[in-house]
Amino acid sequence: METQKTTGTNTASPILVYLVAIYTASLLTANILANHMIVVIHWTTTAGILTFPITYILASVLAEVYGYKWARRAAWLSLALSALLALLIQLSLLLPQPEWYDSSVFAEAIGGTWRIVVASLIAFTLGKFVNDKAFYHLKQGRKGMQGFTFRAMASSLGGHIVDTTIFTLVAFAGVIPWDALPAMIILQVCLKWGYEWIALPLTIKVVKWISRKESAYRSGT
Repeated sequence: METQKTTGTNTASPILVYLVAIYTASLLTANILANHMIVVIHWTTTAGILTFPITYILASVLAEVYGYKWARRAAWLSLALSALLALLIQLSLLLPQPEWYDSSVFAEAIGGTWRIVVASLIAFTLGKFVNDKAFYHLKQGRKGMQGFTFRAMASSLGGHIVDTTIFTLVAFAGVIPWDALPAMIILQVCLKWGYEWIALPLTIKVVKWISRKESAYRSGT
């Protein structure tokens, strides 16, 4: 006998589960990659730029298709797991180690993740709050995909400015020369926002496809 699908707003469909999983994995990966510096043209930035913008793209998808509550749930879950990751890394460094094992390479590579994660927790929380609130208010009174491009990109820009500024100052003040921080912040905001503009056509198609799939799922077809 076929089980009837529950269509309440608190019910997670298979697609929603996948999106939240990718969202969380992207943030965790960004926090690890942020320990590594790369050069873009002549400016320094963190390798976290490779995956972090994915979280903002998915935040727009989640907010557009599933609503503000699910976008926030995904954000809080990602932050909680990031904190757990930092705690486990620090615990692994404190536990006894074999005499023949040199943990200095591991410690040097990602031992600073705790600071990255603390910076991420503060910056991501405030940046996501700005992004989600802006997206929510810009969506009011509009049906379907009407105005999606504007609200997605405008809310993301605000979120990126807040997030990147706080993250860079908390994570790298005293590590990177002070005169290099402003350029690093501007570069990261431009790269993240540019990343989203490039991905925008695909994002719109994904939103439309997921919306159709969710409608079919909720109707039981």
